[in-house]
Amino acid sequence: MTTGKISAVCGVPGSAFPAIKPGTTQNVAVGVASAQSAAVGGLVVRVVSTTDCHILFGANPTALATSMFLPAKLPEYFVCAPTDKVAVIQDTAGGNLSITAAI
Repeated sequence: MTTGKISAVCGVPGSAFPAIKPGTTQNVAVGVASAQSAAVGGLVVRVVSTTDCHILFGANPTALATSMFLPAKLPEYFVCAPTDKVAVIQDTAGGNLSITAAI
């Protein structure tokens, strides 16, 4: 019987890896001013940016240069409320932030 549990990844028993069933994806332009997504719509989200940037989650967030740093092209996974939004601001150059909710 298949349980959906993976007991080993890369030979390390009990290890885990970030995996989601992808839902809706939003793209937000990354620029010199904070830009905000729509509600993420999931409890877990995957974010990845084409450029180094700073992000902030919340009901009505405004990202600042002091917000959490997200390096370019490195996906990260976050637990949040489905009603949360993601705000983003560039570090040194513009680009795009992709936000995918897990379903």
